[in-house]
Amino acid sequence: MFTIFKNVTWFFKREKYGYAILLLALCLISFLSIIPPTIVGIVIDNIAENSMTPRNLIYLGSALLMVPLTIYILNYIFHKTMIAKGHELSRQLRLLYLGKMFSTDSKMFEEYNKGELISRLSNDMPFITMAATNILTDTVYCFTLITFVIITMITTISLKLTIVAFTIVPVIFIILTLWRNHMRKYYKIHRKIFSKFFDDTLETIEGQRVIRAYTQEDNDNKKMRDSIDADINSWITIIKFEAMFGPMFDLTIAISTFLTFAYGSHLVITSQISTGDLIAFTSYITMVAGPIVMLGNVYNLLNQASIGSERFFEILNKETEVVDSSVSKDVLKFDKIEFDNVSFKYPFDERNVIDNITFTIEKGQTIGIVGKSGSGKSTIIRQLLREFNITDGQVLIDGEDISEYKIDSVRQLVGYVPQVHTLFRGSVEENLVIGNTQADESVKNSAIDIAAFRKDLQYMNDGLNTYIGESGSGLSGGQKQRLSIARAVIKNPEILILDDSLSAVDANTEKEIIGNIKEYRKGKTNLIISHRFSVIKNADKILVLSEGKISERGTHEELLQNKGWYYTHYMEQVRGSSND
Repeated sequence: MFTIFKNVTWFFKREKYGYAILLLALCLISFLSIIPPTIVGIVIDNIAENSMTPRNLIYLGSALLMVPLTIYILNYIFHKTMIAKGHELSRQLRLLYLGKMFSTDSKMFEEYNKGELISRLSNDMPFITMAATNILTDTVYCFTLITFVIITMITTISLKLTIVAFTIVPVIFIILTLWRNHMRKYYKIHRKIFSKFFDDTLETIEGQRVIRAYTQEDNDNKKMRDSIDADINSWITIIKFEAMFGPMFDLTIAISTFLTFAYGSHLVITSQISTGDLIAFTSYITMVAGPIVMLGNVYNLLNQASIGSERFFEILNKETEVVDSSVSKDVLKFDKIEFDNVSFKYPFDERNVIDNITFTIEKGQTIGIVGKSGSGKSTIIRQLLREFNITDGQVLIDGEDISEYKIDSVRQLVGYVPQVHTLFRGSVEENLVIGNTQADESVKNSAIDIAAFRKDLQYMNDGLNTYIGESGSGLSGGQKQRLSIARAVIKNPEILILDDSLSAVDANTEKEIIGNIKEYRKGKTNLIISHRFSVIKNADKILVLSEGKISERGTHEELLQNKGWYYTHYMEQVRGSSND
C-alpha cells in the first residue's frame, strides 16, 4: 500500500490543500457519527430515572436532527472534492503514460505488445486512482470512526466490555492478511491473462480482412473463445476469494454483538453499567459494523491496486536508453554520413542482425540497398533514425558520432516511408500535411505530383478532403504507399528513405515516381530499399546485404559485371518481367 502512495507522492504534494479538506471532513464526519448513540443512551437513562424535562427533550431532539444535516453537508463537500481529485489524478497519469510512449525508445515496443501496453493504461491505471481516492479515504474514515467509537466506549461505558467485544477482530485481520499475500500472486497471473485476451482481441479486429480471405473464422473464433474462457476462469478464481470477505466480516460483527450482549448483560446485572449504556454500546457495535465490512472491501481492492500500480509504474519507470546528452547539439544539414563497422542486435536477440557494416553516404547521393528478406536492410535505417543505441561501431555525421546530436534534430533530417504504411483517421489532406503542417498549396501539389498521387485524387469523391478510416481503410495498397511517399516528400527532407515503399505500385507508376524523385530532389540524399532492382538500378551506389553483412557494393553496371548474387537475381527478375 505504501508503494502505491509513494508512486503518487508528487500528486499529494501538489493537491495538499484539497486532501487536507478531505481528511478534515472525514474526521468531522467520524466524530459527529458517534454523537447520536450517545444521545440515545442519555435519553433512555433519563427516561428510566424519570429525570427527562421538556427542555432537555428539545435540546437532545434538536441535536439528533442537526447532526445528520451537518454530516450531509460535510459528505457533499467530501465527495465533490474526492471526485475532482480522482479525475485530476487520472488525467495526470494518462498524460504521463502518453508522454512515456512518445519519449521512450523502440526497445519498449519490442518488449511489450500493443495489448499489454493498452491494458496497463485502461485496466491497471484506474486502480491507482482508486487507491489515491476511495481506498485512501475509506481507510482513513474507517480507522478514524472506529478509533473515535472505541475511545468513546472505553471512556464513557466500559474498558472491559470494549476489550471483550473486539477480541475477534485482530484474529480475522491476521487471517485475511495471510490470505491476501497468497492471492496477490494470483492477481499478477490474472492481469497477464487479461492482457493476452486484450491483445488477441486487437489482433482479431485488425486482421479481419486476412481472416476472412483465408476463411479462418472458425480457427480465430476458437482462439478467441479460449482466450475469453481463460479470462473468465481467472475471474471466477478471484470471485471465490472475494466472496469470503462479506460473510467473514458479517460473522465478525455477529460474534462481537453476541459477546457484547453476553458480557454486557452481566455488567448491567452487577450494576457496573446502566441499561442505557448497554443499548448505546450495542449501537456503537452496529456503527462500526459498516466500517469493518468496508475495510474488508478495502483489503480486496488494495490487492488489485498494488498489482495495478506495480504494472503501470513498471512502464513509467522504464529507463529510455536512447537519450540526448547535456551537450547534444542540433544538426540542420550534412555533407557526409559514415557507417563505421556498425554492428547491432535487437534487445532480445542473441546474434547481430547487422555485423561490421561500413559504408559512406555523400550528400546528394542516391543509395540503393537490396538483399534477401531478413538480411538487415531495414535495421540499417533504424540506426540512422536512432531508434536504438548501436551495439558496436559508430555512425558519424560529418565526422562526429550521431549520439552527439539531438535525437529530434537528426530525425528532422529524414523523411521516412516505412514498409508498413501507417495512416490515421481523417482526411487525405490531414494525413498528407503531417510531414509539414505549414505547407502551402504549391508545396502540397508538388508532393502529390512527385508521389504520382494526382491520378488517385481524381477518383476520390472529395479529393484531398476525402475521409479515410483507421490504418488507411478505403485506400488500396498502392494508394497508401503513394500517400505515404507524398507525406514524406512534403517535408522536403535532407534524406528521403523509401523502405520497400513501391511494392504495391505498377511498373509505370514506379518508373514515374523514381523519375520524379530524381528530378525534384537534385542535391538531396535518397536511401532506397527495395526487392525490385528496377527501383535502385540508377542509384549512385548499391549495397547488397547478406546475413547482416555487405556482400557486394557498386553501381548497377559494376555489380552485373561481378556476376554475384545481384547479377543472378537481377537476371531472374528481368526474365520474369519478359515472360509477363
